[in-house]
Amino acid sequence: MFTEQLRLIAALNPTYNALTTVFDVPDEVSGPLAGVVFSVKANIDVAGAATTHGLKSLTGNVKASDAPVVARLRAAGATPIGHANMPTLNARGMHTRSELAGDTVNPWDAAKSPGGSSGGDAVAVATGMVRFGIGNDGGGSLRLPAFLNGVCALKPGHGRYPQGATYGQPDPSFPTQVMTVEGPIARTVADLRMVHDVLCGPDPADPRVVPVPARGAPVPRIAGFVPGDPVVEAAARRLADAGYEVEPVTLPRVREAEELATRMAATPISLGYERFAAFAGEEVAHYARLLLEVRPPLDLAGFLELTSTRLAIQREWARVLDRHPVVVGPVSAVASFEPDEERRGPGELARYFEALRLCEASSFVGVPAVAVPTGLRAGLPTGVQVISRMFREDLALDAAEVLEVVLSPAASAG
Repeated sequence: MFTEQLRLIAALNPTYNALTTVFDVPDEVSGPLAGVVFSVKANIDVAGAATTHGLKSLTGNVKASDAPVVARLRAAGATPIGHANMPTLNARGMHTRSELAGDTVNPWDAAKSPGGSSGGDAVAVATGMVRFGIGNDGGGSLRLPAFLNGVCALKPGHGRYPQGATYGQPDPSFPTQVMTVEGPIARTVADLRMVHDVLCGPDPADPRVVPVPARGAPVPRIAGFVPGDPVVEAAARRLADAGYEVEPVTLPRVREAEELATRMAATPISLGYERFAAFAGEEVAHYARLLLEVRPPLDLAGFLELTSTRLAIQREWARVLDRHPVVVGPVSAVASFEPDEERRGPGELARYFEALRLCEASSFVGVPAVAVPTGLRAGLPTGVQVISRMFREDLALDAAEVLEVVLSPAASAG
């Protein structure tokens, strides 16, 4: 059943290094997604495979059961075909390079980064090795590689899909619990919707999941857009042409939300830095030191204050999204990055955070967002993200479907 897909992987993966492991696959499967193959980021459990997090020392970390999202997709007939590359421990920067497997290559331009941290999945999807990939996103880790590789990604809202222990702990730290979600990367918005419909719904493995239908009631077709980016403004005009009422908006406290998000993430790293560095190695420790310099950790009083500030920012965003069910904004203010550009020094890392500010802020708030390609500029993909109300991923998907341009980077790669 999967012979042709395995041949394609064998032909392309040596060039792009998107998949770190190719699994044994069954001869026959059944279900509505039978015959569909997908990749799984190397920090998400697949039964019978090692969850390595990109570390050589974890090649023996073989799991007995699937993560909840993988189990749900397998039950629908889809087949996980391989683990996808990621930055070591999800913590060496945004470029997809792991200690275990090396660099993943951007299929549009090998001199450009494919992004991260779900970069292996994005490249596997972009080159046709898989129908979709499952990664995770706590500040752009699905949306950025989708943007840089010309594919689509859905960061679901907080509490939408049942989550696994993606960072190796029995239960993740508070910043990971409230910001990081698993979600799909695909070539088309229709495929994102297909996966979304399967993954929604409660699971006793994750009591945070809210039992809300995958699709909600119709709402007025009103869209906001963040002004100032020509690609975003062109997307807004396309929505207006499709019948949306469109107007500029200012999403509240975006800079503050980004800084709090990254400082919140830095705090547990700081508290356990010596042990973390000893386990992770110098490559990861180098990035951790940059992070702690650019976004200093919070003390106890600051962390407690953050929890109330986060609720206030969530409330302000909810008011904007009550008037504008979807808002279009940039994924990144920078069109492309060189591999490891953000690791060169504190100034470069600060510029990266600034470029990805809306991704970090929307993860801090917890709202859904869909990254969608909109075309090409200077031979590289362009794209936007569509942000929507909590538990209304369907609204973001509807608007993204109006905007999407299906690209073929594998055919364009040099």
